[in-house]
Amino acid sequence: MSWLTDIFSSSASAIVDSVGSAIDKLVTSDEERLAMKNELVKIQLEATLKANEQANEAEAQITERWKSDNEHLITRLVRPLSFAWVIALFSVIIIGDSNLGFSVKDAYIPVLETLLVTMVISYFGSRGFEKVSTIVKGK
Repeated sequence: MSWLTDIFSSSASAIVDSVGSAIDKLVTSDEERLAMKNELVKIQLEATLKANEQANEAEAQITERWKSDNEHLITRLVRPLSFAWVIALFSVIIIGDSNLGFSVKDAYIPVLETLLVTMVISYFGSRGFEKVSTIVKGK
């Protein structure tokens, strides 16, 4: 379930509980009370079902957008090109700092290090996840 479903189902159950306690005070017959409570539970279940359907529809639309994004060449090349850029930048800095005589300020070193580590982990981690999910879906 998504957070949207949780919001709708929790508010529906709170309403059903409060209306149910009000009905208990107004209705005296057990048959009337049970009929009203059954009707309220039915309304609650319908609201939960509708919220689930809306959440599923929203997730399906997001999936369709992601699929359409992957149809274009530029969207498929963002990850490998940015990874290559970070590796090239880091290599130039290492070679230039040691051999060409310019130095990198100490403040930039943690930023560059974090950028490189993040790109390596995200690139290879996401590729590994994609391959595993493809294998799992194929079985």
